[in-house]
Amino acid sequence: MSFQKVLALTDGSDFSRKALKYAVEICQRFGARLHLLTVIEGPPSFVRAEVSREILEETEATLRSELGSCSIYCETSGLPCHAEVRKGNPFEEIIGFAEEIDADLIVMSTHGWTGLPHVLLGSVAEKVVRHAPCPVMTIRLKAKELALGPQGSCETEGK
Repeated sequence: MSFQKVLALTDGSDFSRKALKYAVEICQRFGARLHLLTVIEGPPSFVRAEVSREILEETEATLRSELGSCSIYCETSGLPCHAEVRKGNPFEEIIGFAEEIDADLIVMSTHGWTGLPHVLLGSVAEKVVRHAPCPVMTIRLKAKELALGPQGSCETEGK
């Protein structure tokens, strides 16, 4: 088994930062190329246009900043990466990008929602696992890791 192209997803959460650590290690061990992706989802249709535009712009700026920090983390780990921002339905954009780059592995976090939140919000990770063109590794934080609180940006991780 060999990995040449690994796709790691980031959304700015501690969950995705931990998944990125796994992706970096895998790429280092296999000499694989790392691709980072963040997807900006549009606001719900019931949100007023003026408010949603502001929120979308703030969200996009935050995610772009996080993606930049994660790129720096990768490069300081000795692993150059290609980072991209897409807009749209996260599941569709992830699958589409994985197909475009011919990914050998997708590494992503799962927030571990169960019950009503899972039913209402769905699971991007679950949809990706079911439809991905390659294997998917999902990473979930343990309860004690969640209790530690925010871990900081990718830029400060692993240094």
